[in-house]
Amino acid sequence: MKLEWSETARMDLEEIRRYSTIRWGRDIAKQYLKDLRAAAKALAEDPRRARPLRAPWGYTTARSHVLICFEDQRDNVLTIARVLHGARDIERHLPRDMRNLK
Repeated sequence: MKLEWSETARMDLEEIRRYSTIRWGRDIAKQYLKDLRAAAKALAEDPRRARPLRAPWGYTTARSHVLICFEDQRDNVLTIARVLHGARDIERHLPRDMRNLK
């Protein structure tokens, strides 16, 4: 399955990179982002790994973060919609409109 990242998820990753670099240094931030991307790739390879949220959303955890995803079986695409810290209220931050994912 093809993997895509929403613009919001890309902004989430950039914020995670920025925060992690300041807090723990560039090398650790780089590895952390690598781990998040690897989790997304693994999810695209086997979307059944996603745990259900409010339809149509699913999620997986990666380190301290939650990757919110949407599987479009018709187009064979898994989109990562958000990358949120696990301490956040995930339901509150689910995207409201599918059209804003690209």
